[in-house]
Amino acid sequence: MVPERIDLKAAKIGAVVNRSSGSADMAAGATMLAILDEAGIKPAAMEAVHGSEVDAALTKLAASDLDVLIVLGGDGTIRTAAEKCSKSGMGFIALPGGTMNMLPRALYGEQSWPDALRETVAAPAIAHIGAGEVEGHRFFCAGIFGPPAHWAEAREALRESRVSEAFRRAINAWRRSFSGRIRYSFSLGKLHKATAVSVICPLISKVMPSDAPALEAAALTTRDLGEAFSLALSGLFADWRLAAQVRAVATRELLLTARRPIPALLDGERVTLPRTTEVRFVPNAFKALVPQTSPVLAARHEEAV
Repeated sequence: MVPERIDLKAAKIGAVVNRSSGSADMAAGATMLAILDEAGIKPAAMEAVHGSEVDAALTKLAASDLDVLIVLGGDGTIRTAAEKCSKSGMGFIALPGGTMNMLPRALYGEQSWPDALRETVAAPAIAHIGAGEVEGHRFFCAGIFGPPAHWAEAREALRESRVSEAFRRAINAWRRSFSGRIRYSFSLGKLHKATAVSVICPLISKVMPSDAPALEAAALTTRDLGEAFSLALSGLFADWRLAAQVRAVATRELLLTARRPIPALLDGERVTLPRTTEVRFVPNAFKALVPQTSPVLAARHEEAV
């Protein structure tokens, strides 16, 4: 399979740098411009902003008839930008500037953002990325639905070395995690019970190619505090097959229902959903610009051989 190409020198390009993210220092904007200049690329617009200004900057550029949007930021910024690119049809270069960097890592591997940008603009290719969608929110790597999503707050406090707060949040999460269960139905079949439901997009699935036309869904049953905290510390997605009893399937849609509003983590960001909701697969949700050596393209080539 020959990857789809794009001429970035002829494209109208915009960029947003979230200065509040961990990897974006005061020189990040200048570094980005220097890398683009080396490749003979002149961006039409550049917005270097702080956290509270990010959404307005993304909205402004999304309405600017761009061909490509480059964004350096954390998981929340990247997911918001991907949603806007999904709606506008812009190509998207998602650069890692946060802690987990779920989407950038899936697209570019374990690279610094300058290296990921430099390799992408040197030999760009287009990868069409599928997504999950629930209540108008799209996620491009993974979502977890149910009470264990509360563990994310304890996990983030621990990562920031706020140990006493992490312990307090862990106790609260523990109480909330096992106060109820979630009911689920894969492909809208019979309802079953679980502690949580994990939904993994093809982009990061270990059992499906990155362009598979379905989601990987799994029902999780954690039985004790150790398993629940392990699930949270692993980012809720990385090692869940080992950390919990699992019933996994490939599906294009699933139904979730609970007695209370359903907490969820979508690409690392917390949202609260109605007591009954549906998750569905969205094909070709956005166009990612990646280098020809991207792990995404490699997975597709292996499947095509």
